[in-house]
Amino acid sequence: MIDVCFFADEVSKTDFEEAIKLGVEAGANTVEVRGGVWGKHVTEIDDDDVKRAQDVLSTYNVRVASVGSPFGKCSIDDSQEYDEHRKHFDRMVTLAHAFDTQVIRGFTFWNPNRRIKGAPRPDINDYMERIVEKLSLVVPIAENADVTLCFENESACLAGTCEETRAVINALGNSRALTSCWDVNNGLHCGENPLPEGYAHIKGLVRHVHVKPNSEKNINPIGDTELHYEELLETLVADGFTGAASIEHWGQPEDMLKGVRQLRAIVDAM
Repeated sequence: MIDVCFFADEVSKTDFEEAIKLGVEAGANTVEVRGGVWGKHVTEIDDDDVKRAQDVLSTYNVRVASVGSPFGKCSIDDSQEYDEHRKHFDRMVTLAHAFDTQVIRGFTFWNPNRRIKGAPRPDINDYMERIVEKLSLVVPIAENADVTLCFENESACLAGTCEETRAVINALGNSRALTSCWDVNNGLHCGENPLPEGYAHIKGLVRHVHVKPNSEKNINPIGDTELHYEELLETLVADGFTGAASIEHWGQPEDMLKGVRQLRAIVDAM
């Protein structure tokens, strides 16, 4: 069955325990750790913070579904910035082990046109050689550590669609350590119909799902489509998916918790 997840820092940026408590009360049984670890980002927390977080997770019987790493949200042409992200990845592996999860979210470098209104998406094939050159450095690390670098399709990055995500994974040799964090709304934003077209590219690769609201701050329908999350999640489960769906970017904390409640109702009804 699908786990109900949420980004803790969008419920509280300063009090991790309060975020977990409220998330559990709303129906979550897993969490995505990105920020809000008592005011610290996941790239900043030390071993004492990890132990404190582990104690909270144990108290509320919550698991970490994904380390919400920012790895890869950097310029593909800035070697110094990428070196920092490479170092971050080593720490994310350590945190994944500490939090007993395999999933480390990652990205495929900034889209250079992301700040230009109306600019077309770049052709990812023009960047593929450089993507492979840089990301091939972390693939064996992920393989040896038994974790997965789970690429979120993100319009601000070079791989914004499921098709582009699959192209990156193919170019990197289809390593077992590379999977998809499917953000359905991000794909829509890039003009990709999520189901069946988008999903066809990442079928069998999805390890984690992000759930954003529509313009009415509800879970259904998805964006401006007629598609409902029930259909999407049932398709994933039928294909063997056993991961988490994570509530993200619903706005105020109460809106986030509303999203958790709506997702819990859908999962319970499946």
